[in-house]
Amino acid sequence: MIEQLVARVFATRNAAHLLHWRGPSYAQHVALGEFYDAILDKLDEIVECHQGETGEPIGPVVVLAQPSLDTLPSYISAEEDWICENRNAISDDEAVRALIDELVDTNAKLRKRFVASAEFEILYAK
Repeated sequence: MIEQLVARVFATRNAAHLLHWRGPSYAQHVALGEFYDAILDKLDEIVECHQGETGEPIGPVVVLAQPSLDTLPSYISAEEDWICENRNAISDDEAVRALIDELVDTNAKLRKRFVASAEFEILYAK
């Protein structure tokens, strides 16, 4: 199950990085840059803690297809829901679960920043 988490986070990270390069504004560019760095760092912590707990490397990971860049905030929100629904199946270890919760919090915080920067630009572009 950890492999599914890795695949999903990589797909999200890849989409965020591509949108970061296409971002319509500097604020969104910065928010997305912080987002994809933060979720990758958090995922690294999760996987390494999981490996320390199990003593095993993770299995093969097939990265999922990239989500549409136009729907990235709603995609990230759906991924947060998936992670929350599957956190207990991903790991039995409380330390890993705590890191998974931090990943969800990181996703939510940075997703909201990205959306807020877009709404700010729409409001003040007039």
